[in-house]
Amino acid sequence: MKKAVDFRFDTASETGLLLSEEVQKARTTFLIFLRYYGCTSCQVDLMDLSRAYEQFREKDAQVLVVLQSKPEILRQGIDAQGISFPLISDPEQKLYGLYNVPAAEGYEGMRGGMTAEAGEKFAAKMARAKEAGLAHGEYEGNEFQLPGYFIIDSEMNLLKEHRAQNMADMPMGAEYLELI
Repeated sequence: MKKAVDFRFDTASETGLLLSEEVQKARTTFLIFLRYYGCTSCQVDLMDLSRAYEQFREKDAQVLVVLQSKPEILRQGIDAQGISFPLISDPEQKLYGLYNVPAAEGYEGMRGGMTAEAGEKFAAKMARAKEAGLAHGEYEGNEFQLPGYFIIDSEMNLLKEHRAQNMADMPMGAEYLELI
């Protein structure tokens, strides 16, 4: 079985953590790559993951989210949304490169290949952001970064990998649980 690539990382509150040690804390780890905290779409994703996090824990799963944000921006987001899972700071986008999570070629590339159904899903997501009063924050990193996720077991086996083709090509919140 293919192994996940190990790496050291910093969160909003800790430094020098090792992925191979963190994955031992649960049977399944979802390593999710988003853009940056100021991204409104990403804020919705974090809100949904946070609301579903107890369901993850009930299935002996955990969530680690990689963002292009600096730790101080992540701390503000954690405080604002009450996020209870680690947000990994990767402002230099080294982990995106390590896991080959690509960026789009401009705004059109971020919507490239999006079906009508996916477009509706994304529009509904953005409507939820507006209803929740979420606003775009500071721009950080690569504005055209696409998301992705990797499912890793406690032995660092890579169970599933997905690199999004567009901004809507990702599960939302508890939908991740259907993948294990």
